[in-house]
Amino acid sequence: MKPVRMLTVLSLIFSFVLIFSLTAFILPAEKSQDPAPANTPQGTAVPDASGKSKHKDIPSTEPWGSVFQTVHDQTNELTADQKQAYGGDDFKNGKYERPFDPSMNYLPAIDLKTVKLNREDPVWIYVQFIVAKSLSVNPDIDSRFMMELDTNLDSRGDILIIFEKPVSTEWSTDGVIVKTAPDGNVGGIQPVHPDGIRSTGRGYYQEIFNNGKGDDNDLAWSRLSKKNPDRVELAFKNKLTGGFNGKFIWLPWTNIGMLDWSIFEFNDFFTFEEAGNPIKDKWNNYPIKAIWGVDNTCREPSGFVPEGTLPGLCLNYDPMYNLPDQACTPCPVFSTCPPCQK
Repeated sequence: MKPVRMLTVLSLIFSFVLIFSLTAFILPAEKSQDPAPANTPQGTAVPDASGKSKHKDIPSTEPWGSVFQTVHDQTNELTADQKQAYGGDDFKNGKYERPFDPSMNYLPAIDLKTVKLNREDPVWIYVQFIVAKSLSVNPDIDSRFMMELDTNLDSRGDILIIFEKPVSTEWSTDGVIVKTAPDGNVGGIQPVHPDGIRSTGRGYYQEIFNNGKGDDNDLAWSRLSKKNPDRVELAFKNKLTGGFNGKFIWLPWTNIGMLDWSIFEFNDFFTFEEAGNPIKDKWNNYPIKAIWGVDNTCREPSGFVPEGTLPGLCLNYDPMYNLPDQACTPCPVFSTCPPCQK
């Protein structure tokens, strides 16, 4: 072969090698711009074109079902002009009726009236918080709604879901936080009741979800009610409480004044004298002091019938039924039971 022809062949081979090498560096960069595959695992956020996260699992608009656990709470309209609570405050049992600012001005938009919980959905637990007046009555307060969950049934809270007052009737993860108490010592020496010594516990400090970010970006959502101006709604995945058949105790709250989640339970961090009291002429400790701007209900079991006595539980008025060779027994949640035959 002549030298000139040999050089031409070598030049062509070199050109092909060069083009192939450049392509190998360019193709992966172009491929990385492809959208995420459609079979992204549940609970994983998929970025859209703007870089914001898309949600895979969104709660249902409604209806949620027909079986609700309902907890009623004291409201204070009748004594608000007297700057005192109507009743229902029980420091020794961690029950607070304090929807007042430090000057005992009444805040009806955080005065719990009724809380309803529905868990018929295979994925979601829905909660509706109903307060004494429309949320627009106190438009300037920076209120929080909270759900405290005891998932191992030891009367100590394990999970705290916190959400700011929603701004829309559409479900959103904005302003929703989920914290846990991995130390397992919420409530100090004796849960629910004050210990008599100041707690050194850390309360709820481990954050597992914040504004749509976490291992599951769809874990918890909130919204304003589409129908009623006096209520807000929460939806969270039932995997937080052991799945569809999970057993847990729930305790709803409203809050404006006690926003340090590390000092749960409050009656272990403050004495009764430090906490004050919202009722006049009771224990000579009026008005409220360190513990203010909070309202909660009694504690409600879900998915199980308590055996023995658990502190702080609501009185049970559920229908009764017969067990073989036993006295009348409360009808379990989500069950249809025949009338009790005494």
